[in-house]
Amino acid sequence: MIRPVTRADVEAVIALVTEVLRAFGLEFGNGSATDDALRELPESYASGAFWIALHDGRLVGTCGVFPVAPATYELRKMYLSPAARGTGLGSELLETAVAWARARGATSLVLDTVEEMSRAIGFYEAHGFVRDDAQIRGSRCTRGYRKPL
Repeated sequence: MIRPVTRADVEAVIALVTEVLRAFGLEFGNGSATDDALRELPESYASGAFWIALHDGRLVGTCGVFPVAPATYELRKMYLSPAARGTGLGSELLETAVAWARARGATSLVLDTVEEMSRAIGFYEAHGFVRDDAQIRGSRCTRGYRKPL
């Protein structure tokens, strides 16, 4: 099940993001200002949107979009627990984000990521994102992408 984040979800969101980052040798709160915004959900995404994915009542995925330029939203914090990867849940989260952005007149979706997240990079490329390093915003990120909507 995918639904909008609530204040009650914040602790679980931060725990999942911290776990995924740690698996790639990264630290929550270090190198990405968007980490800190998670502490203030859902208010910090008031001009965008943030969703969580639940399986058997447990938070297993996150995904947000935030405006960064006219008609452009950034895909942020798209993370899945290891058990949820390869289940189609990532595609569902991305489809939710794309539909939401399109409904608000977006013409492109952008993101940045790290080289080590090769599986995520493959996922993004398979879903129409093309490399565009001008989209790198986080100091820990090494690759940027853009998807025309």
